[in-house]
Amino acid sequence: MSTLHTIAYGINDFGQIVGEYYNGTGRHGFLYNPNNGTYTTLDDPLGPTGASGINNAGQIVGSYFSNGIEHGFLFSGGTYTTLEDPLATQGTEAHGLNGAGLIVGVYTNASGNHGFLEITTPNPPPPAGTTADMILRGSNTSPAVAGQYEIYDIGNNAILAGYQLGQVGTDWQFAGLGGFFGSDTTDMLLRSSTTGGFEVYDISDNLITNAAFLGTVGLNWQVMGFGNFGSFGETDMILRNSNTGGVEVYDLSNNQIAGAAFMGTVGLNWQVGGFGNFSSRGTSNMILRNTQTGGLEVYDIDHNQITGANFMGTVGLNWQVLGFGNFSSRGTSDMILRNTKTGGLEVYDINSNQITGAAFLGTVGLDWKTSGFGNFSSNPGETDMLLRNVNTGGLEVYDISNNQITGAAFLGTIGLDWQFAGVAPIHAPGVSDLVLRNVNSGAFEVYNIANNQITGAAPLGTVGLDWQLGGFAVDPPTGTTGGLDGSTSQLVQAMAGFGGGSGAADSLNAAPLSADTSQQSLLTTPQHA
Repeated sequence: MSTLHTIAYGINDFGQIVGEYYNGTGRHGFLYNPNNGTYTTLDDPLGPTGASGINNAGQIVGSYFSNGIEHGFLFSGGTYTTLEDPLATQGTEAHGLNGAGLIVGVYTNASGNHGFLEITTPNPPPPAGTTADMILRGSNTSPAVAGQYEIYDIGNNAILAGYQLGQVGTDWQFAGLGGFFGSDTTDMLLRSSTTGGFEVYDISDNLITNAAFLGTVGLNWQVMGFGNFGSFGETDMILRNSNTGGVEVYDLSNNQIAGAAFMGTVGLNWQVGGFGNFSSRGTSNMILRNTQTGGLEVYDIDHNQITGANFMGTVGLNWQVLGFGNFSSRGTSDMILRNTKTGGLEVYDINSNQITGAAFLGTVGLDWKTSGFGNFSSNPGETDMLLRNVNTGGLEVYDISNNQITGAAFLGTIGLDWQFAGVAPIHAPGVSDLVLRNVNSGAFEVYNIANNQITGAAPLGTVGLDWQLGGFAVDPPTGTTGGLDGSTSQLVQAMAGFGGGSGAADSLNAAPLSADTSQQSLLTTPQHA
């Protein structure tokens, strides 16, 4: 492997040796195993790597070079974890560790070199009172935080704790959140924008508890959505070929692609309208809409097959889909459309793959845009709609029951520099609270909504704008992520700022996320640490 020179730095009681070698591609770490005489290259995905120490458990420390300075790392269980002394301004290098996991090294700042001892402890579980978690990702345009992930525990209108989850290469983009393994808080699916590979990360009790490479799929396969398509109660993924219109479903269970099935090809003029329980059988069905005619087609998906299809009718292209919910009060997935010319709102009841009823809800000025759906009226099982005025920032909630607007209330006006971040149970379990983020400062504000009133408001804290919001997850989990009701699903996603994914599986080439196990509160007061 080496064409220039090799340097050995560390050895454990079993004779395993670590160090670094140089060749035409630069610096690389290595592990030498005397039992079989093999060399294993160690390359932290974040930069040129050198390994310095190894303990009897096989854990390795060293440093990698990035952005003009050295950064320490711990390699354990196949995962690279970045080590940065908080006092370092010009680099950190890890030199050795013992069997207890205590790490020593050197950090550099304006006053020179200094030794350090790091005691690595896992993130603690969410504190009592946690009702939701928020996941953020460092922007690729900000080298200091690019590819880093953080998790924040939220409850009683406050951020109760915040921790680092780890770091991943910047070519890995967020694909979605879902229940891909057991009863975790939520799991995160990333996709490589250069290879098409998928990697799933299990997140439980503020820790990445496992990571698994699912496979590689050509980048012409794009993610359509997630749902319970295999009928096993887990979160499955549907991909579509952007060249042919082919549709493929992948069952994801216990961090593996447990099954895959090609469901057929649909003309590219048919685009996804949404997913829901349209067949009334409790499965995840799909609605497509013809971009040329406005036609609506529903596809029943059960056990990875299209078990039925029904053309529901044609609606003028000036009517656009706003969302889905239980607007008829019958527990089904109904659809709301809005007229882009008049502002009119129309609800369509969908049952057994047919439009069983339609009702005109009324007309709202086009300067009022949809912010989200949730149970803002506090009436059990109801799906209400929140609109916001793009000129004034005013918020209006509309209660929808039995296909009628049964109530409307003006909630107040908020400056337009505050933008929608998500709807999640922030102050108590099972509620629909509104979270906004300031586009100038990065501050988060929560508004508690009950009985069509803002019953409370609180600043959650400020996070630099180089941190992008990925989504919210209910914590502790309240149901399967394969569920169909967005108000009670385990996940409440707000894909604000995260890059989209793509997708399907055939080769193996993992880029594992560095699961940061250092205990570090990142945001416990309204400022970013």
